[in-house]
Amino acid sequence: MLKSKFITNSVRFALVSGAAAAAFTAPIATAEENESVERIEVTGSRIKRTDLETAQPITTITSEQMAVQGIQDVGQFLQNSAVMSGSPVMTTTNNGGNGGTFVELRGLGTSRTLVLVNGRRPVSVDFQTIPSSMIDRIEVLKDGASATYGADAVAGVVNIITRKDFEGLEFTAQTKNSFDVTENKQNSFSLVGGAAFDKGHMVVGVDYVKQDEVYQGDTDIDFLNNPWVIFGAAAEESFWKNGLIGTGPDANAYFLGSGSPPCGQFYFQHGPNLTNDKCAAGLASKDDFRAYTNADSYNYAPVNYLQTPYEKLNFFVEGSFELNDHVTMYSETRLNHRTSRQELAAVPYDTKFNPGYKGFYGKTNEDGTPVLDDDGNQVMVPFTGVSKDNYYNPFGEDVLRSRRRMLEGGRSFEQDVTRFQQVIGFEGDINDNFYYDVNYNYGHSSTASTDFGQYFGPNLANALGPSFKDADGKIVCGTPEAPIADCVSMNVFGGPGSVTQEMLDYVSAPLIDSTTYTLQTFTAFVGGDMFELPAGVVSGGFGYEYRKEELDTVLDSGKYNEAVTGNKGKGVSGEFEVNSVFAEFVIPVLEGLPGAERVDLKAGVRYDDFSVFDSATTYQLGLEWSIFDGLLARSTYGTVYRAPGISSLFSPPSDSFPSATDPCSSGTWADATDATKANCIAAGVPNGGSNNTDSQQLAKVGGNPDLQPEEGDTFTVGIAYSPEFVEGLGITVDYWSIEIDDVISSIAAKDSLNGCYVGGVQELCNNVVRQNGEIVYVKAQSVNLSRMTAKGIDTEVNYAFEALAGDFNLNLSWTHFLERENQEYNSDTLAFEMDDVNGRFSDDNTYASDKLNFTASYMWEDLTVSYAANYISGTEYDDLTYWGTTPNDPDDPSKGNHQYGVDSFLYHDISASYGFDWGTKISVGITNLTDEEPPYIEPAFISTDESTYRLFGRSWFLRLSQKF
Repeated sequence: MLKSKFITNSVRFALVSGAAAAAFTAPIATAEENESVERIEVTGSRIKRTDLETAQPITTITSEQMAVQGIQDVGQFLQNSAVMSGSPVMTTTNNGGNGGTFVELRGLGTSRTLVLVNGRRPVSVDFQTIPSSMIDRIEVLKDGASATYGADAVAGVVNIITRKDFEGLEFTAQTKNSFDVTENKQNSFSLVGGAAFDKGHMVVGVDYVKQDEVYQGDTDIDFLNNPWVIFGAAAEESFWKNGLIGTGPDANAYFLGSGSPPCGQFYFQHGPNLTNDKCAAGLASKDDFRAYTNADSYNYAPVNYLQTPYEKLNFFVEGSFELNDHVTMYSETRLNHRTSRQELAAVPYDTKFNPGYKGFYGKTNEDGTPVLDDDGNQVMVPFTGVSKDNYYNPFGEDVLRSRRRMLEGGRSFEQDVTRFQQVIGFEGDINDNFYYDVNYNYGHSSTASTDFGQYFGPNLANALGPSFKDADGKIVCGTPEAPIADCVSMNVFGGPGSVTQEMLDYVSAPLIDSTTYTLQTFTAFVGGDMFELPAGVVSGGFGYEYRKEELDTVLDSGKYNEAVTGNKGKGVSGEFEVNSVFAEFVIPVLEGLPGAERVDLKAGVRYDDFSVFDSATTYQLGLEWSIFDGLLARSTYGTVYRAPGISSLFSPPSDSFPSATDPCSSGTWADATDATKANCIAAGVPNGGSNNTDSQQLAKVGGNPDLQPEEGDTFTVGIAYSPEFVEGLGITVDYWSIEIDDVISSIAAKDSLNGCYVGGVQELCNNVVRQNGEIVYVKAQSVNLSRMTAKGIDTEVNYAFEALAGDFNLNLSWTHFLERENQEYNSDTLAFEMDDVNGRFSDDNTYASDKLNFTASYMWEDLTVSYAANYISGTEYDDLTYWGTTPNDPDDPSKGNHQYGVDSFLYHDISASYGFDWGTKISVGITNLTDEEPPYIEPAFISTDESTYRLFGRSWFLRLSQKF
């Protein structure tokens, strides 16, 4: 009811705000001819200029380019562009996703790419809040811009420019799917209306998209249907190329699923772990069990989402109206509502990480004699598992750890997100030379997240504790002397079906979290022509900005008290304010000289005063050198910084399960060096290794109130060339470099584990918490830890010409990385070193050396035919899930030092559209024309990079639009 009231009020406010200035209509006036060229604002500067080619490199993506691929997911489209790198969260991210879509410039992380809408911060950088029908174009500034926009504009800026001059009414409906994976359905529609007035305009639109779920098992791709891992291979070759799958003397890829199978895996004080060989519903006997082997592991892959479903509805209103000759009021209103869902394999209930029955067992020797303490008493050891007195326990002894896949109940995560953004501003001329812009920007985001399929600790403790059959034949929790009312004892020892619905209902606990975030900014800027120099007029401007961010996340009390299964943790509440002043200038230096038709300098400086840490000053210097008509040389140098967000500062420790293996595991003990074995034994691991064969470890992540901003600098130099002898041709080439220090990061769990036990670094051992030789968790909280670098070359070529009775438009965008370094721990040198990940798959991210986009369109009368190509160069990886923990061994070349290859990919998309005289336009397209399948990448979370490669083969879309 509260949410419904909020949406209703928001819509009313949107309609009032967006149309408010419509009442300020004026008598029709005769337009006077104005021969001057209009000044406009280009991303990267607040100074309005008449020329679009500036010192800073900008890539412009039009709505027409998005239409070639039938795009509704703006974020996914942007991430496929050449200037993007890395592998941010998408709607294809199931485990760890939240239904949102994000982008990442230069592979430097989503938090270092500043997203703007019409030059202002949105309440969320999730591109699900950006309807495609609202977009006129997207300007991507491929340069740092902290001096202009403040924090976060480190790698660059993505600025969404909305449709402001649309007139009429346009309805668009689209459906898309894949030829083979027919579950990959997406339907959408939009309705946009616009009108121009004597003194202004208004645009109103609504945009709806529904995307269906796709399971990994819906595809016929083997590695999406099976959890494969590699143990060694011939150097420079991947098992995929060699086809070394399964068993046999040359095989090196094996099925290794979850150690929490539906038939259970049970740990005891002595003897092997056991599993239910009969694996049937009902009461199990001791004879039904045998020793557990890796062959009993559970295939979780096919029942995970490969594409997550969502429904989103976006509403927007924009308008601007002249109040008088010097004041124009403008308003922007956006309302977004989304529901989304992720679904994982059924809960892998494991009492090592999750609540269970807590008791003590008497420690004994292998021969059954008790282990005594110094006082002659038997040593009692705490455990969390299943009581020996549980009615369903057939062993007559305490189960010290119980692992069972709860197929009787699903596991899913749902989000209900509502976001609202309102901008109200005034702009105009002060006199013939100066203009101003003053605006207030308010954003509110509310998210309710519900986890289904999780279990409540106190009830689990009762259900797995002692129980008995009473005189009526009913299984009762507790003991005959102390029964537990309303408790349902749980049978985890039988196969699927042994956990009844009554048992599930007793322990199940849907968990509800809520998050509220608000953003407020007030910005005032005055700019214009200041004074004249011999080479021209100096233009500049001064501004002030106030920003306040507030975040309040309340986690379910079960998570807060660590009394449930799944990830636990506490909520975060915090806020900060920042007051900023800034200025920028364009200074003409030379004009009209041979080899220097025009030389301008650009200078910008910004001072930000934060309420939670020290202030920061950034600056940028730029050079624009027009050598002769058509050839421009340009360069910028500037400092940048990124302020830690509220979560990074104030989040308490919470659970995460990153990919990492225990170097002390019994599964790799035979290949471990003597030094590694000694380090493990010193940490309490028994000779022979720990029982931990998991590919994920529990890590405690969280914020740090002592964090300071990241700092760095950026440099670009390049040319823009439009030769007179080739009409319609434009070429830009830019070299760029980004270096960032004091990077906010954490030591990865795998680095702490390998550094401690393989490298012997005691400092990293402090991050690993063990009990009885087994890992309890790994500390991985945020610190100002390391540095990053990225360097490369951007090339863009645009060519428009007439031929074959029509118009051709060609565009090529190519980014070539020269370097992309992260500071990481090197277990060979026992030190943190700069590691160049250029051309590699590392830490679940693809860093391709080359990405290229090419588009070609032909327009003849009402027919348009388009072609688009997307190229991603090949990558390598050498860090495997298990084998990668083995160090290089010069005496045994089969160990370590391998390189595994991922081939390059070239995707082809074609589309055609035809417009009829009555306003109807029909478009049809085929994407991934050559039906490329995603590559196998062993250390990737789902064995491929779902954010970089296309997952569903050849696909199609059909779009119908009608203009009135």
